[in-house]
Amino acid sequence: MNTPKRAVVVGATNGIGKAISCRLAADGFSVVAVGRNKEGRADEIVKNLTECSLAAKKSEQDATHEFRPCDAFSLEQVKECAAGIVRDHSKIDALVMTQGMATIQGFTPTSEGNDEKLTLHFWSRAAFAALLLPSLRASSMPGGPVVMTILSGGVHSPYTKYKEDPELRKKYSVKNAADGAGFYSDLFFDKLAKQPSNQGINFIHSAPGFVASNWGTEMPFYLKAPVRFMQKLGGKSPSKCASFMVEPILQCASGDIGLVRPSSTAQGLFIMNEDATSGKLTKLHTEEAIESVWDTAGTVLGRAGIALDDGTCNN
Repeated sequence: MNTPKRAVVVGATNGIGKAISCRLAADGFSVVAVGRNKEGRADEIVKNLTECSLAAKKSEQDATHEFRPCDAFSLEQVKECAAGIVRDHSKIDALVMTQGMATIQGFTPTSEGNDEKLTLHFWSRAAFAALLLPSLRASSMPGGPVVMTILSGGVHSPYTKYKEDPELRKKYSVKNAADGAGFYSDLFFDKLAKQPSNQGINFIHSAPGFVASNWGTEMPFYLKAPVRFMQKLGGKSPSKCASFMVEPILQCASGDIGLVRPSSTAQGLFIMNEDATSGKLTKLHTEEAIESVWDTAGTVLGRAGIALDDGTCNN
């Protein structure tokens, strides 16, 4: 009997993350679902994933699923959650991060003083990836393990104020927050991908496209209503989105990844479009920008006791 591969999915309680978790379970993965907790949620999530596994009638029916509570607004909670996962699972084959929010609010600090939106879309994702590296490096998937952050790969514009306003405390706007999270994701994960100790890991920044999910729940009613209407008209289902998002993971589970890096080199980040084709980096993707954003991430994560060190994380 083959040992099931293991995937960690952050943001697995709703929308795209929930659909991806189900698809991976159906393809024989044991899934560690991470998300906000509420009464009965753990049992509900595990039951749903078990049903996804059984419905697919795969040969690998030893897959076991679990729910890990974590509020990704808190980097302290991210640190605690990731430490527990590494402690209990010495090998992880895929990390998928989908946590997010859609609002028109200004800079809104978390309990740790970081902006809420930037925390969900970037700081918490950078933390999860860095903290889970020891278990990811132990993966034996034929094409290598996968770290995928699903946000705005190939879609966002560069955030040009990454040096003078790196945490968006001075000139916050909805556009700056969106571009900042996307641009930082490109730069940070490209840095991780190029580090010698991470050469076997496939880092991917993808864009989901327009999905008929619960995206925009936090918006005021006068914006939420038209968003829901447009989703019904032109949004693809979370399950259809998931089928594209998991494609490189399934490719790596059986062989080599089908994506091509933007730089056409043997190292670095993959950008993936909504249809699982290869995408492009921004024109401002430079070594200087990479180092600047890496330093900023180190400062923000360091305030939560998370240290970046050559692709590893020492607490």
